[in-house]
Amino acid sequence: MSAVRVPALAEHTATVIFMHGLGDSGSGWKFLADEYRSRKVLDHVAFVFPNAPRQKVTLNFGLEMPSWFDIIALNKVEAQEDRSGMMESVDRLKAFIKEEMDKGISPDRIVIGGFSQGCTISLLTGLISDVKFGGVIGLSGFVPMRSQIGQMHAEHNVNMPFFIGHGTADPVVRYEYGVFTKNLLEKLGITHEFHEYAGLSHSASPTEINDVLNFLNKVIP
Repeated sequence: MSAVRVPALAEHTATVIFMHGLGDSGSGWKFLADEYRSRKVLDHVAFVFPNAPRQKVTLNFGLEMPSWFDIIALNKVEAQEDRSGMMESVDRLKAFIKEEMDKGISPDRIVIGGFSQGCTISLLTGLISDVKFGGVIGLSGFVPMRSQIGQMHAEHNVNMPFFIGHGTADPVVRYEYGVFTKNLLEKLGITHEFHEYAGLSHSASPTEINDVLNFLNKVIP
């Protein structure tokens, strides 16, 4: 499995694994590491930006593109889900996590996260994982398998911190999906912080990138 990797500048004691959205690549989010490097922060953290496999996407007329799972429609994502595709990408993410653990990085020093499709896979992985991570970052995505996730989630993960960020003007993954995620985490009693960004569309903003930095400083100092 391929990924863009940014090694730690100091002693490697923590790792962030961040997954891109539909049609993108790991290099599309390398700016996150570059930004933090330019600020001379998180030098103990290695960054891994996995690349999704190319596959046909129903929503985009069956065109083949980098995708973590098939998307049938965005107006009712829970109605027609590619659950097998999602679980395959959970396994892909777990393989990257295992690589870091094999290097001696404890799970509680690993943060997983993603944007849009990558957010969905990261949230799902965090909720059902049998290990407790340092944290989970979900930007502009949604929790899948709504009818099952309450039964699937691991009880020991209630103290695993989640960062949820969503733009109020997102026309792709609507803001209400971010609110649903917030409400679900509250219902499950899971530690989380919810950040809404007024007027932000389906993208990240400098304020959001700074909020993510503050979160990382808290969970993997």
